[in-house]
Amino acid sequence: MSPYRYRCGQCRASSPPTPTRADSEAHRDYHRATVHGGLVPDGEHIDRVTGHEARDPDTRYVSSRAALALLGFLALATVISRVLGR
Repeated sequence: MSPYRYRCGQCRASSPPTPTRADSEAHRDYHRATVHGGLVPDGEHIDRVTGHEARDPDTRYVSSRAALALLGFLALATVISRVLGR
């Protein structure tokens, strides 16, 4: 997933790359409020940044359901091995 960056054409300023568009929109809103008095500057836009990869913070490396299923399987295997005496 490519990150996003807010750019203000009037100030020639840009935000650091953010993993989501909503994060870049938050940078935009803050910039508008603090620098432009809440007005929309000419030439502002949000771009996708190429050449950078940012991990989406909403994704997980391992599914919680899969991890719980594995723990349940290991617990069941422990009980079975104790019952069988091994």
